[in-house]
Amino acid sequence: MNRRGLAVIGFCLLTLGGCGKSYSMEEAVKNGDIVTTPEQHHMDRFETFLKHVDEKEKDTIRITNYTTEGDAILEDVSYDGKRFTYSLDSSRDAYGSQTDDRNKEICQNLEKRTENERSVVFLTDCEEGEDHEILVSDVAESEQ
Repeated sequence: MNRRGLAVIGFCLLTLGGCGKSYSMEEAVKNGDIVTTPEQHHMDRFETFLKHVDEKEKDTIRITNYTTEGDAILEDVSYDGKRFTYSLDSSRDAYGSQTDDRNKEICQNLEKRTENERSVVFLTDCEEGEDHEILVSDVAESEQ
C-alpha cells in the first residue's frame, strides 16, 4: 500500500467518527429512509407502513433524523404481523448517548397521539418499559 493510502487510513482511525460513520441526508433519501428532520422525505412510505400494520402485514422501515449539527440518528422498525422490533442507532451523533441505544427491543403496540398541535406516533408496551416516539409531524401536515 502506498503512503497516501496509509495516511488516509491513519486519518480515519484518528477521527472520532471514523471512516464511513457519516450518513448524509442525500444518502438516506436515496436509500428510501423516512427522513423527518430537517426536511421531510418519503412520508408516503410511513403511511404505507401504517396501512400494513392495520392489515397485519409484515413491513420494515428506517426513520432517519438529523441533529442540529447534521449527525444522523437511525431508527429501524419492523412489524411481523403481531409485534414490533425497534432498534436505535445514535453512533453517528457526536453528542449521542450510546447507553440509550436499543437493539431489537420488542414492542407490542403502535399508537398515534396528538400533543401540542403535533401528531406523534409511538411504539408502546416495550420490553424495557419505555415508549418510543418514532415520528412527529404537524397536525396540519398529517391531515393532508
